[in-house]
Amino acid sequence: MGRILIRFSEEQVSEPIASQIIIEYKVPMAILSAHINNKGGEILVEVPDTMQEQVVEAFRKRGVTTMVPKLIEVDSEKCFSCGTCIALCPVEAIKTDKDHTVQFDKEKCLGSTCSICVDACPARAIKSVKANGNENRDKKS
Repeated sequence: MGRILIRFSEEQVSEPIASQIIIEYKVPMAILSAHINNKGGEILVEVPDTMQEQVVEAFRKRGVTTMVPKLIEVDSEKCFSCGTCIALCPVEAIKTDKDHTVQFDKEKCLGSTCSICVDACPARAIKSVKANGNENRDKKS
């Protein structure tokens, strides 16, 4: 499954754009997080890998900004297991195993759409990496 961050402007938020794309392309879309109000908003969704490019293009054609988030990776040689990232993770995607090594749950992690752990790591041991060879797309076409 591929993740897509979809950002709606104030003008777009009242339109049923996501629903139209789900129906038109017959794409199963799992909503992982959503923050929307009358000023705009964003939705983080998962779609089948085989449909990711098609869905991104469909949103862009409707003027919606999309981004394919990067995953998070830990450099175990730099990490000294301080726990800062664990305490700050909003989705509890970071834990330590029995030997106190930091472990990321890639299924839970919001990746570069969040990046709290990347910014907070005092050892700079956490970074964003490309997922499945996809390039980061941060603006509409």
